[in-house]
Amino acid sequence: MLKENEIRDFRSSSPKKLAFIYPPYGVIDNEPGLKVVKENYGVFPSLSLLYVAGTAEGAGHDCLFIDLNANPEPIETTIETLRKFQPDYILYTLTTYQFKENLDFARSLKEAYPCPVLVGGVHMGIYAEESMSHDVFDVGFIGEIEISLPMFLECDVMDLDGFSGVPGIIFKRDGRYRRTRPAPQLQNVDNAHFPARHLVDNSKYFSFITKYKNFTCFVSSRGCPFKCIFCEQGELKFRGRSAENVLEELQLCYEKYGIREFDMFDSSFTINKKRVLEVCQAIIDSGLKVHWAVRSRVDCMNEEMLVMLARAGCNRVYYGIESGNACILKTLKKDTNFDRMRKTIALTKKVGIDTFGYFMVGSPGETPETAQQTIDFSKTLDLDYAQFSKVTPMPATQLYALYLQEFKEDYWKDYIKNPTSQIAIPRPGCNMTDQEIQELCHKAYMEFYYRPSYVLKALGRVKSFEELWRSFKVAFEMRFLQESHTGNS
Repeated sequence: MLKENEIRDFRSSSPKKLAFIYPPYGVIDNEPGLKVVKENYGVFPSLSLLYVAGTAEGAGHDCLFIDLNANPEPIETTIETLRKFQPDYILYTLTTYQFKENLDFARSLKEAYPCPVLVGGVHMGIYAEESMSHDVFDVGFIGEIEISLPMFLECDVMDLDGFSGVPGIIFKRDGRYRRTRPAPQLQNVDNAHFPARHLVDNSKYFSFITKYKNFTCFVSSRGCPFKCIFCEQGELKFRGRSAENVLEELQLCYEKYGIREFDMFDSSFTINKKRVLEVCQAIIDSGLKVHWAVRSRVDCMNEEMLVMLARAGCNRVYYGIESGNACILKTLKKDTNFDRMRKTIALTKKVGIDTFGYFMVGSPGETPETAQQTIDFSKTLDLDYAQFSKVTPMPATQLYALYLQEFKEDYWKDYIKNPTSQIAIPRPGCNMTDQEIQELCHKAYMEFYYRPSYVLKALGRVKSFEELWRSFKVAFEMRFLQESHTGNS
């Protein structure tokens, strides 16, 4: 059994060739607004898949990474690339919301280029057997892969007998699903290999709100101690990387890949104040001139941390605000209040850091009136950006447990077995239709972004003509969508 402290030193005695594929991020048919945002607001790397590739390369395997979002190409071109590389395995990471798109692509590719397919991701830990019911997938990985993947790759290709000793996998044998013992969770996340960013062209990644075009995503911790009912991260133990380990990866990205901007995808970067200050001090002492953004809760931020974040180059904080109604916040288990939200956002602006607010429509207890309260509240905050999303009960969340209680059916389980292009899951405790919620989200975007005061402020913040054009294009298309929805209602 591979031990946690041996991960970085382990080298395979049987190197394999692995092709990692990040399929095109499909457009959800019932989310027209998502299409606009995805087409105009940026291209992001698949950090989870790059982590898997980093683990494989660290063990001595030969890896190829094909990102079809950053580098769109016909499937025939991908097939030709695979024929030249001759991989032993093809690897994907699955997401519940994009399962149909993931499945359709994998099936089309396997028909043209038969090769054993390995799949993983958070999704696999919830609906493993349902996902594996589709013959295109050969082996599924459940849980963290730092130990299970190197052990798996020591086996002969598709050696089903050998797989039984590998933790955290599922495969089909003799018509039955076989699950091995659970994969161990890393206790010291410093032991993990860094993402294999050298396998991709980092200049292809961007966001419309970043200063530099070649940027990347980054995680400095895993898990979250909070229990928001709409998030699955609260079920995972919080484990933060050391300041030294974080700085090592930042320096690698800066010096080797020329990356100057980072988006920290931690559920909440500011959970541990001591660690936040240590990371910031390490960046300051290193002299790295980087720009980076973090996600945080308003009740996990104070002025001392904000000052250090600003000194270390942090230029944006994403805050999960969610609602402008106190009862809904209580239901969501967001233990904060509006005064704290206003104070934290004001302090963030005071030190010169931009603010981005996340809001949701369609929570339990939501009505058109409470949704309007959220819209009105968003306009009272000094936010540079805001996102308004439809609530979707996702698997392994408390919100989905409420859905199961109310509707008595496992929507996602049935969807994974028979995926369709339409996702229409009802929302527990909310009597509004999907169309009504969609229209309220568009209304929120219009009211927030079309305010004269906001437009004037935004014009002063624009960094390039390209960014200005993208912003106007998105705003116009969102408005068009809003008018179309209203006209069809």
